[in-house]
Amino acid sequence: MLAFEGEIWVKSDFIIPWGTLLIDKGKIIAVGVDVKVPIGVKIIKYANGEKILPGFVEPHSHLGLYEEITGVDNLNIKGQLVSTELIASEHINFSNIALFESALTGGVTTAAILPGSANLVGGIGSVVKIVGSNEVLVKESCLKIALGENVIKAHNLEREKLREILIQYFTDNINKFNNMSVRVHCHCREDISLALELKKIFNLDMILEHLTEGHVMLDEIGISEVKAVTGPFFVGRPKLEMANLDRALTTKLLSYGVETSFMTDYPSNPPEMLKIALLEVIKNGVKEMKAFDMITMGSARMLGVEDRVGSLEVGKDGDIVIHSHSPFDYKDRILEVYEKGVKITWPNIF
Repeated sequence: MLAFEGEIWVKSDFIIPWGTLLIDKGKIIAVGVDVKVPIGVKIIKYANGEKILPGFVEPHSHLGLYEEITGVDNLNIKGQLVSTELIASEHINFSNIALFESALTGGVTTAAILPGSANLVGGIGSVVKIVGSNEVLVKESCLKIALGENVIKAHNLEREKLREILIQYFTDNINKFNNMSVRVHCHCREDISLALELKKIFNLDMILEHLTEGHVMLDEIGISEVKAVTGPFFVGRPKLEMANLDRALTTKLLSYGVETSFMTDYPSNPPEMLKIALLEVIKNGVKEMKAFDMITMGSARMLGVEDRVGSLEVGKDGDIVIHSHSPFDYKDRILEVYEKGVKITWPNIF
């Protein structure tokens, strides 16, 4: 059993200026201002402006599938256009330094790890605890689809042919994915339109990833009932399909009622950058607490793990991150990370 005392950000609409949080056997068993700590239980106090936050939930990354130092790439099944053989959780290297960096400098404790974008149908994404227990929360979380330049160049096919293949694929396999979301990598208007067409034809539970030109299709996206994950924000315009970039896209999607979160897309952005992306969406119009909610409870709901992570409510996992300042302050640093109440430290890998 372990107790924390200080300013506790239970969730976006509930902050306790000074309270106590109690963890037992990896679960939060009490949180509030009048929590009685049993005799003999260690109490860790934060009385110098620190904030006790839930671990962030990264909605889209490739942590552990791409080896940052060696360049080993397990993101795609090479040479195959359509494949569901790659299940992300079976290929994650949990000792990769990037996972620890995401947690210990970025405040992330749970992440959706997805296959890459060189295959039209690229495999199955998983939701995992990135440090500590390395628990797989959802092994088969989503089917990853990729549209656009990556696939077109890798397989020398035009968009119309990719459309034909996908329609046939879902016609033949739709019953296999009734319990999964379909997550679609798409940047330009043509690819977003195809994703929305597939959503309508097959009634898919769909999350659009990136959607760089989403700002020119807000009406269509808004009525489609898709969800969205925007970003990464710190890459510029490396491809033609990203030329029409709008930094305020996240704000505009929210204004149309689209359930939205945002990503690092590691290795496109460094692993610790989700907390900096938080500042980016705020700078471009998202309210502070809404942005905080998007990478805590919002992402957890989107990934179907809101019963375990995303807030510091009783019954949830004791995934605690201690911040030096408010997460909205650029000076903020991650001081300590606990996964299920166990303190996480840097690995000795060198």
